[in-house]
Amino acid sequence: MSPIDTSVLSNSFKLIIQPHNPEVKQCLHGLGFQNLPNIPQLLYLAVTDQQLIEICLQIGQTVSDESQLLSRCFFTRSPLNSEGLLIEFLHAQPLSALTASIKYSWFFEVLINQTLFFKYQPVFNLSSGNVIAHECLARATGKNGVAFSGKQLVDAALSSRCVHEFDELARKTCLEAIANFNTEQTFFINVLPNAIIQNPQALAQNFQQVFDLGLRPQQIVFELTEVEALLDCPELSELVPWIREQGFGIAVDDLCGNVSFDHYFTGFYPDLIKLDRQLVHGCSQHALQQVLIKSFLHSAHELGILVLAEGLEDIADIEFCRELGVDFGQGYGLGMPELTLQEQPLNWSALDLPELLSGDRLAAQTTESRSWFNLSEAGSWEPKLIAPWERLEK
Repeated sequence: MSPIDTSVLSNSFKLIIQPHNPEVKQCLHGLGFQNLPNIPQLLYLAVTDQQLIEICLQIGQTVSDESQLLSRCFFTRSPLNSEGLLIEFLHAQPLSALTASIKYSWFFEVLINQTLFFKYQPVFNLSSGNVIAHECLARATGKNGVAFSGKQLVDAALSSRCVHEFDELARKTCLEAIANFNTEQTFFINVLPNAIIQNPQALAQNFQQVFDLGLRPQQIVFELTEVEALLDCPELSELVPWIREQGFGIAVDDLCGNVSFDHYFTGFYPDLIKLDRQLVHGCSQHALQQVLIKSFLHSAHELGILVLAEGLEDIADIEFCRELGVDFGQGYGLGMPELTLQEQPLNWSALDLPELLSGDRLAAQTTESRSWFNLSEAGSWEPKLIAPWERLEK
């Protein structure tokens, strides 16, 4: 979709809208819009540059997203009785394009000025308590130092249809930030599969960037989000082995109980799956969640896939997952996202948890035949690349 033409915006001009239905028309009348004299199907409002932002915000609050998408709009300085208005209407854009451009103007500034930064949430080995990785979580700063959360960034990217631009900028910025730490630690980087499927060259540029920055592919695990929408996509099944061949790891985010395990992994086998917070939170108290987690854990380990529980906040949930044999854990109850890297192991006694598992249990949980990561005494790890057919033999 081409952007709204705002070249006519200076001093007073007219915003013309073709409402999608009578309800939208009524809403616009309530905001001061009037019927165009010769074309009553169109509404108009004379506004200035300064008034436009407020009007668009009001439209966004009173007109549904669907109706904004189906209604059309354009700007004009032509007289209201001009026959040329119909010609101008041929270049009308969805009303949603205008409201989004105003509502998310801060987001476009983030993209243009590249003001993304990252916080790093530690991932722990639930047996040893060691930090084995950090997930990189995008944040941004706007005018006057206003901070924007990861959810705000993703929502803005989706609403403004700038998902690919945001995804590519985030990966590039994230790798640069990781290199500045000058560490051998491993990092999880979120990736939208649809973005890299449509532009795999951007991912190839990231691969080259890793080498140019002096990083090792083994330090990077690409965490695929929103995989459910692409489960039957053959391009994804081809892309995952290609990523792995370069030495990078693959994780699947937000695995929940509404899709069967084999449905997720018929086409490809990730190195690690992340159980969604919705499934993990409160698992110590709910039998159904426990059954689902046990099932996922058993199936994953049979295939040599590691399991990470997200959203661990409650002590009882942490203990349940640890006792069950979940490999890794992440959540506010274990470690908060910070601007710096956390290297301090968990103090189980401070968390009011039982003593560490026995050495036999620890050895069983980190056995090389079941793990993509070779865990050392210090908790550092390097990838052990296992081809899908090798996994099936285990």
